[in-house]
Amino acid sequence: MTHRLGATVQCLRFLESTISHYQTHYQKIGTDTGEKLHASFDAINQVSYCFDNLIFNLASLSDYFGNYLGLFLYGPKNQTLKWNGFVNKVTADNSDDDFLRIVANENKYWFTKLHSYRGDIIHRKAILVEINGFNNTLFMPHTVDEFTFTINDSLKKYFHIFRNSKENEILYCAKSIWLKTIESLTTILDASENVIFDEMHKKTYIK
Repeated sequence: MTHRLGATVQCLRFLESTISHYQTHYQKIGTDTGEKLHASFDAINQVSYCFDNLIFNLASLSDYFGNYLGLFLYGPKNQTLKWNGFVNKVTADNSDDDFLRIVANENKYWFTKLHSYRGDIIHRKAILVEINGFNNTLFMPHTVDEFTFTINDSLKKYFHIFRNSKENEILYCAKSIWLKTIESLTTILDASENVIFDEMHKKTYIK
């Protein structure tokens, strides 16, 4: 699990360095419109790849987390539950306690959104980041003075933390998604300390 957590931090660093690279590169181009347009389309794709990788790794981290708590709380036979399997196991075994409420709440309001977004960009569509003021189309595009990367409005349909926010800068939003994921996992991990199991892993109960 620490390996996957480290991968998410690396994704953030690479996103930040990629943004910085294209911002610097764009300022060095000069007045060549064709080169500016090429750099704009390339930057949108490259920054989007980095952002997508962060989402993939955060969703994967939640699967690792589900495996870890599955093993810790329910024994060796439940160490490959992944996230959804872990939620289902908690629901089946802890129907009347605070732990279920916490897991269900974090799942409903965050992890279902995270996994839904990951599933859509893998299987259905590309959701590209945007450059402020740049119309991302090959038909009558125009250049901008500088690169400011922002989230696509479609992202707000998945993540409620951005719906009422005026801050759309991509690195800020990426860090917000990372932080919310870590906070949610930590909340569940802390709550799991009140759940214990018998030696044969036949059942769990609350301290």
